[in-house]
Amino acid sequence: MLWRHYNDRAALDAQFSLDTARDLPAAMQRRLDLSAEARARVPNRLKVPYGPGPEATLDLFLPPAGSGPAPVLLFIHGGFWKALDAATFSFVGGAYAPAGALVAVIDYPLIPSVRLGTIADAVMASIAWVARHAGEHGGDPARIHVSGHSAGGHLTALALDPARQAAAGIPAGAVKGGVAISGVFDLTPVPLSVLRDPLDFTADEVATLSPRKAVPSGAAPLVVAVGGAETQEFVDQSLDYARAWAAAGNPVDLHVVAQAHHVDILTGAFGKPGAPLHTAVLRQMGLG
Repeated sequence: MLWRHYNDRAALDAQFSLDTARDLPAAMQRRLDLSAEARARVPNRLKVPYGPGPEATLDLFLPPAGSGPAPVLLFIHGGFWKALDAATFSFVGGAYAPAGALVAVIDYPLIPSVRLGTIADAVMASIAWVARHAGEHGGDPARIHVSGHSAGGHLTALALDPARQAAAGIPAGAVKGGVAISGVFDLTPVPLSVLRDPLDFTADEVATLSPRKAVPSGAAPLVVAVGGAETQEFVDQSLDYARAWAAAGNPVDLHVVAQAHHVDILTGAFGKPGAPLHTAVLRQMGLG
């Protein structure tokens, strides 16, 4: 076997493809449309620097005025660590800021300009910035929730490690929860697949930057979500990581969103007020 029950490269390659996702162009356009609408509707501060370099910026979507210090939802976009940007995902701000959260949608440097470890460090730097500056924008720096999708789900899982938080100077206990959506938690199959050449992960990167290989204990509650219509590898990765998170003694809330695929799980569940996943995230932040 090449990996799990995949006998050959073609079978594994198909697991990291969006080719089977229904109405994919429409789903991608929908998130762009919702993002433009969110930027027009919700008070925001765009391209706020959190570190050096042009990619180290975040977009803030502000909670309603006078609502008091708000929990913070930081969102890490996907794109297989090599594509997309924060502006594509402004709709997260539209889904959560009006409900009472300060939302920070981050950008970060992408492969091939940097290695994976640099991306992980940038994410930690963004959280540390939020811990220092959330109060200036209506947020509560002691109530940070980290969320992410696909590659961002992987980076969310890394960010919930209390040891990584301490190394980044994030105050102990400031990160109160996480939401990992359609993540890749064990990187082992990535260099065996069609993603091998564009990402060029080394054996050391796979070993040290796979959240599944070092699940922390004493970590914050985690919502794990995956679409029921995603490829089997994404489903298996999420189910396995949810079990591992619970086995380490950490609280976990698993959502398999029926009929959702890898793109529309965001606009149709995570970013859709009233959907069970959206409600679960609000509940985690104390807003539900």
